[in-house]
Amino acid sequence: MQQALLHKGNSRSSMLLYAVLCCFLMAASMVCFGQPDVSSMSYKIKGYRENGIYGPKDSKVGYSIKLKNVINDNQKGNIYVDVQNDLQQSLYHEDIPLFIKPGSSYSKDVEIDVAKLPTGFYNIVFSITTNHYNQFLSYVFSVEPEKMKPTGVRPNDFASFWDNARNELANTNPNYRVTRRGDVSTNGNDVYLVEFQSLGNATIRGWLSVPKSRGKNPVLYRLPDYVTPVAPESRADMAVFTLDVRGIGNSADIGRLDYSSFIVNGLGSRETYIYRAVYMDCLRGIDFICKNAADLKIDPAKIIVTGTGQGAAIAAVVAGFDNRVKGLVLDRPTLVDMRTTFAVGEIKTLVPWPIPAFKGFFNANRLSLDNFFKTWDYFDALSFASLIKCPTLVGTSLKNGVSLPQCAYNFYNQVLAPKREIYSCPDNEVGIDQSFYIFENNWIKETLRLSY
Repeated sequence: MQQALLHKGNSRSSMLLYAVLCCFLMAASMVCFGQPDVSSMSYKIKGYRENGIYGPKDSKVGYSIKLKNVINDNQKGNIYVDVQNDLQQSLYHEDIPLFIKPGSSYSKDVEIDVAKLPTGFYNIVFSITTNHYNQFLSYVFSVEPEKMKPTGVRPNDFASFWDNARNELANTNPNYRVTRRGDVSTNGNDVYLVEFQSLGNATIRGWLSVPKSRGKNPVLYRLPDYVTPVAPESRADMAVFTLDVRGIGNSADIGRLDYSSFIVNGLGSRETYIYRAVYMDCLRGIDFICKNAADLKIDPAKIIVTGTGQGAAIAAVVAGFDNRVKGLVLDRPTLVDMRTTFAVGEIKTLVPWPIPAFKGFFNANRLSLDNFFKTWDYFDALSFASLIKCPTLVGTSLKNGVSLPQCAYNFYNQVLAPKREIYSCPDNEVGIDQSFYIFENNWIKETLRLSY
């Protein structure tokens, strides 16, 4: 068996040579033995840590490999193991010879000394190739991510910039309107169309669903994902307030914005950038809850703000602005720590959103990345993290290419709230484990001290 080697520094050339060798051997096996059949072998690969997070008490990062030959012929080949950091630099590789008789099983533990891996995130791939079988598997793990330090920069006039925006909001008459909608109300919940005015006198609309059978209801204030219209959402145990931000869904009076145009709308100036107004739209939603609580059977002392993707980032901003928020839940946040998003995302084969949208704007407007960050740093949710004092829960998926776990942890590490938790799911590339939502529901009840 070839000994595993740790490589220091940038080893792109060795990584490429290694990949070429893997491809050559795989191709050679196909020529000699025919097209591999993925049904000829069963496999199970399990990390030592179920959530993929290794801490200071772990001496090894490890994965247990179990294979079974399910055909009536010997299988001979190799398992190629490669570990790369989030800059795609290969730090470890191992070539494991493989021979399995018909009906027999094979077990192997791949272990790496934690001490040899700096704090951060890693991708480990297993390329299993035999005369009958070919499989490529990828997993993500992290070493002490709570020690990671973010690269965000909060501008010196950050506070005064946002004070001006909030003063402008305060000087805009909200003109709250609440209309019960019998067509969408249910046997258990009254549903109301909510309307109010925000910056520029834009009309913002949302849905409030309130349980009929309860007295004062805690409120789950759910903010929208990127260009995703909201709908009424009913629960039996609390009121739910969902909001369409300007340009989307029911709040598109100013003009409807689409997937490509929303994120760069007004980006030429921090004063005109759309997220300045969007954040104020959502902050006014807190004002609405508190101003209308008595009439709508909702409890302004028990507000949880939450969101997925973009909605998570906006929720973080609202919680940073307003101490009336009593709990914050972020589900796979995007638009958080954009400097890390660019550093990690730009070198990927498939560059993730929102990098292509931003770069298209840069090219069309001759804007440099440095000048972009001079604007973006006012809006990055990371800049608001240290302002958050309420209990905070962050959910992240380690394999998600858009909501990067590096960014989620960088945000989480800056939150100063005495109660904070992060929930890591190791295998989801898009969604998140259902177990997170069970945990989230219990976390909300505990945070608000609800007995039901």
